[in-house]
Amino acid sequence: MFFKLKRIVKNGKVLKNESLKKHTSFKIGGKAKFFVEPADIAELIDLMEYLNAKNIKHYVLGNGTNVLVCDEGFNGVIVSTKQLNSVRLNSDYVQAFCGATLNEVCKFYSDHNMAGFEDAFGIPGSVGGAVRMNASAYQFEMGKMVAGVFALVNGKISYFTNEECKFKYRNSAFNNAIIISVDLIKTTMPCNHERMHYILNLRKTFQPLNMPSAGSVFKRNLGEPVSKIIDELGLKGFNVGGAKVSEKHAGFIVNCNNATAKDVKKLIEIIKKEVYLKHKIVLEEEIKFIEN
Repeated sequence: MFFKLKRIVKNGKVLKNESLKKHTSFKIGGKAKFFVEPADIAELIDLMEYLNAKNIKHYVLGNGTNVLVCDEGFNGVIVSTKQLNSVRLNSDYVQAFCGATLNEVCKFYSDHNMAGFEDAFGIPGSVGGAVRMNASAYQFEMGKMVAGVFALVNGKISYFTNEECKFKYRNSAFNNAIIISVDLIKTTMPCNHERMHYILNLRKTFQPLNMPSAGSVFKRNLGEPVSKIIDELGLKGFNVGGAKVSEKHAGFIVNCNNATAKDVKKLIEIIKKEVYLKHKIVLEEEIKFIEN
């Protein structure tokens, strides 16, 4: 299959037995049987057509910031969108391709003195992932900046208006689709550069940005912040193997000493059990698991 993949992805990358630790912010996980990085949208479409026609197991990976890869790796094809990272200014919208990072979009808006992405500064994920999960932080919500989305659905590219995207908290209409590009609102208000740097400093102060993690582990609870609940249970600093609840932000699990996916999953289950026993709250994971 390696040579067939190479024929499809002529200008991109095709790697065998590639360690996924190198491609995820958690720095955890085994190897992918095949790791493929298309160089352009045409290669991505041809690749997906082949994988779906042959019923080959695959997973589309953006910036790898919100995932946990199992220790056994992935016995299929990981499709990386990292090379599909253009951001373009058009007459009445900004077009960002799926592999661009949110930070790249933030910088683009800042460079063109447009407001809208100040509170997203420092979010490490890709545009595709941010749209699919409707990423949000502080006063920012991805869905509110989206004019429309081009996505690959059942082998065909379709356009979705903002309403058709069905944005909800950590959810959208794209669970079974591959986002190609996003049309973002071209704002007329000037960028608040001071706010951008304030938000970045907040992240540096309260989040463990210097350690491998996958960001916030759990979805928001209707009552108190999940991090506060975990903190009040005395779980900050609690560890299983090399995985630890961050002392800086209890909503983060960090890889402090060559953690395994098994370590992280066991720690997640302990946290969920303790929170339920104390508060009768069922926590739901925000991070995605890449498993066989």
